[in-house]
Amino acid sequence: MNFHNKRQIYLADNHGYKPLFLKISPDNNEESLKNICKAIKNNSIDGLICSNTTTDHNYLSGSGGLSGKPLMKLSTKALSLSRKFLGDGFPIIASGGVMSVKDYEEKLEYGADLVQIYTGFIYQGPQLIDEILNK
Repeated sequence: MNFHNKRQIYLADNHGYKPLFLKISPDNNEESLKNICKAIKNNSIDGLICSNTTTDHNYLSGSGGLSGKPLMKLSTKALSLSRKFLGDGFPIIASGGVMSVKDYEEKLEYGADLVQIYTGFIYQGPQLIDEILNK
């Protein structure tokens, strides 16, 4: 048992267990994702959030993180690879580009256990959630 695992046990014993999820960038290549997933498994991380915004774009808005529909394909590819490397039983929350029921279903199809919606909710409001729940 390494120092980090001992520390996790100590903190859980003294403060109650708190699951730890790592949120990753969709900009990682396959080899990088493989290494991240290996590190997740080796360090008692409880789950993965796939993914954050992308900085790999040329949009006029600048060089910051891009979210919304343009992120869907890239984040879903990262999700699919992460599922491959982590296996079926590992919790993955998908995020990135979900703007419709179809996008939501695609995240589930590619391995998500849960789906987070940010930009889609901002632009479409509660109606998007209603559409997903009542599809």
